[in-house]
Amino acid sequence: MKNSYLFLLLFTILGFSQFNSSAPWKENNPLSKKEKLTIEEEKALFNDYWSTRNKNVKGSGYKPFMRWENYWKNLVNDQGYIITPKEFYAAWNEKNNAKLSRNSNVAFSLPPSNWQPVGPSTHTNTGSWSSGQGRVNVVYQDPNNANTLYIGAPAGGIWKSTDAGVNWTPLSDYLPQIGVSGIVVDYTNSNVIYIATGDNDGGDSYSVGVLKSTDGGLTWNTTGLSFNNTNSYAGDIIMHPTNNLILFCATSTGLFKTTDGGTTWSNVRTGNFAKGSVRFKPNDPSVVYGVTNTAFYKSTNTGTTFTQITSGLPASSSRLRLDVTPANANYVYVLSHSNSISTNNGFQGLYRSINSGDTFTSRNTTTNVLESNQAYYDFALAVSDTNAEEVYTGCLNIWKSTTGGTNFTKLNNWNAPTAAAYTHADIHFLKFYNGNFYCGSDGGVYKSTNGGTNFTDLTATAQISQFYRIAVSKQSSANMVGGLQDNGGHAYSNGGWKNYYGADGMDTAVNPNDPNAYYGFIQYGGTLYLSNNAGNNRTGSVNAPAAETGTNDDGGNWITPLKINNAGEVFAGYQRLYILSNNTWVQQSVGAIGSGDIENIEISPVNDDIMFVSNGTELYKSTDKGINFSNVFTAPSIITSIECHSSNPSIVYLTTRNISGKVFKSTDGGLNFTDISTGLPNIGKNIIVHQGQNTDNPLYVGTSLGVFYRDDTMSSWQAFDTNLPNVSVTDLEINLTDGKLIAATYGRGIWQTDIPIQVPNDDVKLVQIQSPVTGINCGNAVAPEVEIQNNGLNPITSVTFDYTIDSTPYTYTWNGNLASSATTVVTLPSVTIGRGTHTFSVSSSTTNDAFPDNNNGEKSFIMNDAGTIGVVNTFTNASDALISYNEGSAGSQWVRVIRSDGSSMDSAGNSVYSTSTSGNYPDNTKSYLVSQCYDLSSVSNPEIRFSLKYDLEENWDIVYVEYSTDFGGNWNVLGTSGPNWYNSNRTNATSGAANDCQNCPGAQWTGLNTVNTSYFYPLTALNAETHIIFRIVFHSDQSVNNAGANVDNFVINGVVLSSDTFELESITVYPNPSNGIYTISTKNQQIETIEVYDITGKNILNQNNFKTSNEVMLDLTHASNGIYFMKISTDVGSITKRIVKK
Repeated sequence: MKNSYLFLLLFTILGFSQFNSSAPWKENNPLSKKEKLTIEEEKALFNDYWSTRNKNVKGSGYKPFMRWENYWKNLVNDQGYIITPKEFYAAWNEKNNAKLSRNSNVAFSLPPSNWQPVGPSTHTNTGSWSSGQGRVNVVYQDPNNANTLYIGAPAGGIWKSTDAGVNWTPLSDYLPQIGVSGIVVDYTNSNVIYIATGDNDGGDSYSVGVLKSTDGGLTWNTTGLSFNNTNSYAGDIIMHPTNNLILFCATSTGLFKTTDGGTTWSNVRTGNFAKGSVRFKPNDPSVVYGVTNTAFYKSTNTGTTFTQITSGLPASSSRLRLDVTPANANYVYVLSHSNSISTNNGFQGLYRSINSGDTFTSRNTTTNVLESNQAYYDFALAVSDTNAEEVYTGCLNIWKSTTGGTNFTKLNNWNAPTAAAYTHADIHFLKFYNGNFYCGSDGGVYKSTNGGTNFTDLTATAQISQFYRIAVSKQSSANMVGGLQDNGGHAYSNGGWKNYYGADGMDTAVNPNDPNAYYGFIQYGGTLYLSNNAGNNRTGSVNAPAAETGTNDDGGNWITPLKINNAGEVFAGYQRLYILSNNTWVQQSVGAIGSGDIENIEISPVNDDIMFVSNGTELYKSTDKGINFSNVFTAPSIITSIECHSSNPSIVYLTTRNISGKVFKSTDGGLNFTDISTGLPNIGKNIIVHQGQNTDNPLYVGTSLGVFYRDDTMSSWQAFDTNLPNVSVTDLEINLTDGKLIAATYGRGIWQTDIPIQVPNDDVKLVQIQSPVTGINCGNAVAPEVEIQNNGLNPITSVTFDYTIDSTPYTYTWNGNLASSATTVVTLPSVTIGRGTHTFSVSSSTTNDAFPDNNNGEKSFIMNDAGTIGVVNTFTNASDALISYNEGSAGSQWVRVIRSDGSSMDSAGNSVYSTSTSGNYPDNTKSYLVSQCYDLSSVSNPEIRFSLKYDLEENWDIVYVEYSTDFGGNWNVLGTSGPNWYNSNRTNATSGAANDCQNCPGAQWTGLNTVNTSYFYPLTALNAETHIIFRIVFHSDQSVNNAGANVDNFVINGVVLSSDTFELESITVYPNPSNGIYTISTKNQQIETIEVYDITGKNILNQNNFKTSNEVMLDLTHASNGIYFMKISTDVGSITKRIVKK
């Protein structure tokens, strides 16, 4: 019944619009007794409860509410109540009627959409401490075919597998977005399926009662289970083992029974059963057991009547679960969660009946198998179907008893994703089917065939992720990073998803000048996680600013906004605006902006100085890159998103909260706004984006009912949703390079579609800055490399580049012939600069350039000078200083100092690099001391050597050396422990019960050595490297600190295989690697000839008679990519350099 009539039925039966009734803050609170609460009243109850509790304890129960509130806050009416299913249907009907009207209008022209899934359908864990993909509420195995499985997701609907969980197919995408918490299949006909809809644990979606399919899930029909109470929801659903027309469904208003296959239902026992359980007694279906949050009931007449059983059970509780087993039909187990605020609502006990539920005895009240206070959100119980003494519980982790519950062993840990028994935290479902043990958690679905010793993750191909935000690379839609509910940051590159950090992933960003540089927040902006290799691993982290945190304050909003400008500068919004500098947050704005935390940040694509932020209904504008803000506009309701026009800084767009929220447009820089909402249904508007480089000015809005489109040729918005599941769209991103619109959804992962692209006659596009690199550049000069593309139809014969390095202006004109769509890399004239941090900005233009908004690029970079082989750096003079910095905090713990504090690190009058000027080093600090760049390609038997003494907390605080051969893009630990190098190879994995060395890479100095000792390590394995950098890493843990470490007399030794070593060593070849254009620079020598050989020794180029003999440019663009050797002969001698053409 794929038609609007079904949708009408769905949304006139039941819904879920208040938070979990068993949440502890609703216990004994008069406000919670109201028939319904506004979302602000829900928040008031919540905030009052947590005002005196620690929300940061794992499993505290804090996060589930914040997820719920974040989802529903934009689906409220003007009175503050979450909208009813009837109101949601009205918006749905409005959308569908508009589509029908559009389809019948042959004169109407709307750009086509064709949404396709991007994932994550599978993922690789590259750094998450709690890897997962998406939440699963229920798992069901077809009684007629063990290879056919079903799972229910809280916002992603029902999925089916016919190959035992290897592949999954969605069955409910055409329905309005639903959750599924109960599934049962008819044992006489596998085409008949019943689902109990909604999210009975977290409230992430509406419940639409019980749906039934008679064709294996291809289509769905409503059943007779309907409610007058719009706060109702459903959980367990079971079928009578010998009469397939009899079913029971546990709901929030009672236990319902049907005797005619779902046509009619009767409430056979009132109470909130939806978060409890309902079971038949094995081999005797006349006996039915059920539990509400607070009571156990038994029926001996197939559910006609029920009797409450109290003997041996707790007098009060906040949630119960029950299970039975065919291994002993008389056994009934009940798991109880306390409702006592004085006990922090934790584990209350496991109880067992051996007489079919007539009486119970306590089996365990002391082993805290819940490990948390959030059983109102995740709470599971299962008994083995072959051993009645084998009991399993789930909350944070899974626990197992083989003694009927008297003793329990924890099977896994939520933060040990590489363990054989790993399942993601927050266990919602546990059940045995024919000896197979299934788990549904916040990370996915898992299966064990050996009683929980090992689990296999079966979530692959189920695209059920609940995304908060997504960010897409400017260069390619094949690079993106997003934040997922409870599954951290997922990065996409090279066609695969990588889960590179955990927690709740929030707002994200990709550096516009480096498609592999990803940034991702967790909740409240508590930590920012960095990856410089597209999520292949975490390469840094930054904590929230200290000024923004405090008691029960982790930083900013639940979703703390993150934004990056054209220069690659990263901004975050707390009470104040911050900019990321040297891996630490530095306050940018003068004071707080408005009241509370910033909710949105927007930066003009054509002017980094123009920024907007919003706080509540207030819009603020800055014209000096976020230093000063002025309040420019008050919206009629809370602002949900801000978007600047892609080429006109005077045009700004807003979306606002509530179903009556609007889309607004300003043409005067945000001072005045006009309502442009015509055509949009009364539903939450989450995000708006503007498509640049198109004279029709396309706009896209993501809503709770999908995506809508409008441009300057249209008078109203239209649905833009072909093939897009019916799902809430939480974020949108545009990639003009590929012509893609990317949507983040809450329950169905990431989707993308083609968008209309205009090709002008004349347009040059600056694709990316290839050089200088974002990391550490080697040398004393930089020749910027810029990739451009002919984005128009006509050939381009001339491009002008206006660029600055540290605000010093330069101009260069490229002449050539660039065909339509072709690209080329232009090398700009080199500029001599010193060591330190620099900024390169560039703008390209051509005659009649159509789109100036795609012409600009900016990059900050570090220049590091060349070190000389054999020269010892004693750090005596200021000119001997090295680059040093901390990870995640300002400044550097490594300081050049004459240390004279009388400690074990006193330097006896010598200049050294020490971890402190005096006294002990601080805790929880990671600092890097970076060497100069070295060319080892012409060095025989190179080695690194330096003096070191240290006083470090043994096995907790460490020093070690890393090296990079790709300008700081990736770092590797240098060497292993040995008599002349590290004194420890310990890791946390080898520490055993001591559980120390948590920061140890397995090769480090730790403990005590107060004698200044010369350490060295051979570099023969690296002697082909032309640009290698070393860094000495100091890392302290969270507590206990000592005097620290001193480094002195740093040198790279070896024999240079050339004459006049010091003169020839000063010759530099850059960029290297290069696209084929190389600059060879000397200090005082005259270049006479240059010869280039391939790796076989074949000479491919000879060049002499240079116009400028101390700096020349060599063109190898004709050569194939690979490794070459360049012999440079001067008036002093000759040297051979290894070069790479990419």
